[in-house]
Amino acid sequence: MPNYLTLPTTTKGLIRVVVETPRGAAAKLAYEPKTQTFDYRRPLPVGMMYPYDWGFVPSTLGDDGDPLDGLVIHQAATAPGIVIKCDLLGALRVQQTDQDGKVLRNDRYVFAPHKEDAPNELVAEDHVSDRLRGEIEQFFLSSVLGTGKTLKFEGWHGAQDALKSIRKGMKAFAARR
Repeated sequence: MPNYLTLPTTTKGLIRVVVETPRGAAAKLAYEPKTQTFDYRRPLPVGMMYPYDWGFVPSTLGDDGDPLDGLVIHQAATAPGIVIKCDLLGALRVQQTDQDGKVLRNDRYVFAPHKEDAPNELVAEDHVSDRLRGEIEQFFLSSVLGTGKTLKFEGWHGAQDALKSIRKGMKAFAARR
């Protein structure tokens, strides 16, 4: 099994996202690099499920010490370990406070699978609609109930600014190696 953390971030201008938790899952799954498995972490609050595939951007590093987070907007559900080549739509800027009171930046990047044959009917070519932004924000607020974490949203980045942040995460990953 490959080490998903070290896959190249981009290919032919597209950004890879490794799916950890597929659309429809009622529990958070996460990649564990030491065992190269996808482990059960915790259930979501009762009645909740992931609205879209959730995972990470390989060969990046965020302020929390983990790869950058990614939500892939599409109709299908995949499975843990699937790698999707995506177009970047933007990012939700998030200030996260952990159980221990540590405050850090933990943005959520939003992607759509690159489709050469048909447009993605859920998103415009280069952004996330205001309605979908509100739904995504509500999901993230609800998903941390009972974890001791709190989230504060600081607005949205468009695709160009989000790409600058991903490049910063790539540099942080390279510097750590």
